[in-house]
Amino acid sequence: IPHALTTTEIAAVVNDFKNVAVRSLKAGFKLVEIHAAHGYLINQFLSPLCNQRTDEYGGSFENRIKFLLEIIDAVKTVWPAELPIFVRISATDWVEGGWTIDDSVQLALILKDKGIDLVDASSGGTSPLAKIPVGPGYQVQLAASVKKESGILTGAVGIITNAQQAE
Repeated sequence: IPHALTTTEIAAVVNDFKNVAVRSLKAGFKLVEIHAAHGYLINQFLSPLCNQRTDEYGGSFENRIKFLLEIIDAVKTVWPAELPIFVRISATDWVEGGWTIDDSVQLALILKDKGIDLVDASSGGTSPLAKIPVGPGYQVQLAASVKKESGILTGAVGIITNAQQAE
């Protein structure tokens, strides 16, 4: 039965991310991406649609991003500074009352200050009520907003199918 993680369990998950970074480095990887999107665990902490916690990991924006920032800090203790770290986010939940592009820009500014090399901007994943305007390049404007307003390198995804469109 699903349950809200205890702070001890949260600390264990943070340590697991650190251990994965160590194993990735030993396996020869030259880049890691922390997946904080698409309704997966980190995204559940970020999104007010999912995060119903009343402790230091819930409520305010600052509290909801705390888990991700702890993971980043842990990974950075073992990942060489000269190798890049990306963070993939859902730039919007596409649902009223959920995570917004403004939240993503605010987070991107913090990630830039923490030395993250690129924000990989996707979207959705937290609600079946999302009305996602799917079509060629449908998430590019989200990435463009994050890049323009935060100044961090930003990746775009979402039905980008040819080189001209990617350019």
